[in-house]
Amino acid sequence: MHHDIRQSEYFARFMNDLGWQTDKYHENYIYLKKFPLFGYFAKIPRANPPLFLSGIKSYMKKRKIFLLKIAPHIRLSDQAANKTKEEFHTNGFKADMNPFNPTTTILIDLERTEPEIFSGFTQAKRRAVRKAIKNNIIIKECKDIDLFIGIRKKQYAPFPFLIDSETVKIWKNFYPQNASLLLAFSSTSNRALAGILLLFHKLTSYYWFASATVEGKKLFAPTLLVNEALKTAKKRGCKIFDFEGVYDHRFPKAASSWKGFTKFKEGFGGKTVEYMENFTSKILINNHFY
Repeated sequence: MHHDIRQSEYFARFMNDLGWQTDKYHENYIYLKKFPLFGYFAKIPRANPPLFLSGIKSYMKKRKIFLLKIAPHIRLSDQAANKTKEEFHTNGFKADMNPFNPTTTILIDLERTEPEIFSGFTQAKRRAVRKAIKNNIIIKECKDIDLFIGIRKKQYAPFPFLIDSETVKIWKNFYPQNASLLLAFSSTSNRALAGILLLFHKLTSYYWFASATVEGKKLFAPTLLVNEALKTAKKRGCKIFDFEGVYDHRFPKAASSWKGFTKFKEGFGGKTVEYMENFTSKILINNHFY
């Protein structure tokens, strides 16, 4: 199985820019955020096995970590899943009902031809691609990240201040070698109506950020964007397109807001993959668990 982008040096630099400290627990990056009086909150996203869980408590005490979350990069279908779950419980971890990494995603096989990939779309999605073209939507690969941020701000109002920093920093650490920005424009007005920020790691393309204006959605720009994103990823030599998370029935409350875009993503075909749940461990500080 491919190593996840969250365990790459590019992502580690991005997390540094966001104010997290980085370390390695054996071969996996661990990200730490300091809290005065308590110590560190830490997380290991998409941790590759072996996880060396028997030594984790000693590491937590050494680094003064009061709360650790781990998202194992192990599929539920893997033979190691049940044994690993037992090891988590044996070492004082509990399943996290609010996963910090997506526990279910959709992967699209890019080793097929473009017509084969397109034929995997639902009839509604194929029709939407044609409607977007008829609506004079054109897709351009751009480097104007500020234009994309503008689209995201409109979509996520009234909290636009949360958008700028993360988007700029992910772009700074991944572009141009490991990122591509696709924007959808109206050819009649030349307005940017939607965009996708793709990240690349090894042979996988990640659907990292996506946004669209109300007008863009009405004109089916997001569907045409995904179609072009698949082509872009394939041209980059990627073998897998990762939709970066869909609704997981195991966590109905945490994932309830994901139902809408899950339906959108399911229309492009692909294989649904379930990962193990995330796990959490707390440590005793000053006679209190935190």
